[in-house]
Amino acid sequence: MARKTKLGDRVGVSDWQALETAGDVRRFLRWCILSTRSQSLESKDAAILGQLGNCLLKTIQVADLETRLTVVEKQIMAATQQQNLT
Repeated sequence: MARKTKLGDRVGVSDWQALETAGDVRRFLRWCILSTRSQSLESKDAAILGQLGNCLLKTIQVADLETRLTVVEKQIMAATQQQNLT
């Protein structure tokens, strides 16, 4: 059965276009759960959005970890170079 409207056009979904942080995604997933419980979002739609949200959350977490690791590596390199100069 074809959907009458696109998933992104559903009420409330367009409010979640700027998911940039893990906190944003967690709030989005909470909204999906609460909207499903209040029956303002169909469970199929919530399942799709939830899967996408989980993928996005993992991506954001990995990107954050990569950034933090790069900072630590630079600090170690600088400390090593400083130690070699002395």
